[in-house]
Amino acid sequence: MKKINKHIPVLLDETIKNLNLKDDGVYVDATLGMGGYTRKILDNSNCTLIGIDRDPFAIKEALPLKKKYGVRLKLINGLFSNIEEILKELKIQMINGITFDFGVSSPQLENYKRGFSFRLDGPLDMRMGQNNFSASDFINKNDQITIENILRFYGEEKKARQISKAIISARPIETTKQLAEIVYTILGTPKKNKINPATKTFQALRIAVNNELEEIKTALNASLKLLVPKGRILAVSFHSLEDRIVKKFFHENSNLKENSNRHLPPSFNSSPKLKIISKKPILPTETELNHNIRSRSAKLRIAEKLPQKNKNISEAA
Repeated sequence: MKKINKHIPVLLDETIKNLNLKDDGVYVDATLGMGGYTRKILDNSNCTLIGIDRDPFAIKEALPLKKKYGVRLKLINGLFSNIEEILKELKIQMINGITFDFGVSSPQLENYKRGFSFRLDGPLDMRMGQNNFSASDFINKNDQITIENILRFYGEEKKARQISKAIISARPIETTKQLAEIVYTILGTPKKNKINPATKTFQALRIAVNNELEEIKTALNASLKLLVPKGRILAVSFHSLEDRIVKKFFHENSNLKENSNRHLPPSFNSSPKLKIISKKPILPTETELNHNIRSRSAKLRIAEKLPQKNKNISEAA
């Protein structure tokens, strides 16, 4: 099997700087991955950290970190949308900060057996964790309209109808190469230094298989409840659908609420729960872009929990 390249965490320095780490704080790395954020957080403060990942491979790869940091690091194989239940099980009531790095990791992309990549031929799987159905299950068992809607809304694919019809005609489809070739018949073959035509289709199926957008919405709402006053949520997004959810959530819970009609004046939230720290998303520097191609579409947004009136909320241990 092809050797998996080292995963480079995106916007790492900016994330650590804005997390406002404190000794004896409790933090959550909700997307453990290969442990880049986890390692940096634990090295920069004498805190406790909960690392969550739905992928058993990520938990296994993080065992050396557990050996290094001991009781300061707790590893959980599970969905970050279940963070309330996870922390309750750990007897942790509140947290001082939480980080999210959405999307697929480099090890997942570069293992052909996982079926995430149109570059590597393998089984059309795309499951990040232990969910019941794969990408091949999805496209082989659903009707054309369902597939079209997924490609249109999750992939923002303009030719969703043509691609979905081609998928139906070519079924059964079992491999990543088969699916990519079908997309190429509609959009043309890949061109050097251009985004692969199959990118949006693969993105859409991955999101559908893993229920990614609903996971994000649920996790953001749960995180807000768990944060102590001045605790922070940091979210790194890689495409507009993820970023839109984070931006909307931050605005809905902050002082300034955006109107759906841009011609109307902004409305104000009478009981805001968040203060937006990054008015505009933080983007990677030229130096990072040159060293890590994965960072090219990354956006970091940050919000801080405001003290709530008439509430006695104790800080995390």
